[in-house]
Amino acid sequence: MRKSGIAFHCHHNFLCEPVFDYDERVASIKETKPKEEQELRLRLFQLFPNDRLPQTLVKAWEVYRKAWEACSKAWEVYRKAWEVYRKAWEACSKAEEVYRKAREDYRKAEEAHRKDIVKLHAELCPDCPWDGSTIFTRKDKDGNWY
Repeated sequence: MRKSGIAFHCHHNFLCEPVFDYDERVASIKETKPKEEQELRLRLFQLFPNDRLPQTLVKAWEVYRKAWEACSKAWEVYRKAWEVYRKAWEACSKAEEVYRKAREDYRKAEEAHRKDIVKLHAELCPDCPWDGSTIFTRKDKDGNWY
């Protein structure tokens, strides 16, 4: 039995409309609609025979169905990509926490050894203009940093 096409009374407020999965709609009526409405809804809900429909409507339905399938696939790709993005974001957040902690620990270690570092700097970089804040502290007669 055909599962998709144009149907009468898929919903109570439309005479006809496209249906992508007939069985799914029947199940939805049985699961979600009030008991007193179900018999009438199920009796009236039916797919049009394709040979009784105007061909322009059949062709329009086929284009619509294919567009819906493409849209559904695109949304599925989007959902999967979003999940990958979400996991990557979580991984980045965790990595950044580790990085920030390591940076803080490094700065503490550097500060604890500041005197040794300054002494080593004076030995290894004897003509350095470093003043504790910047290396740009002096210029020659032509205005060049040295």
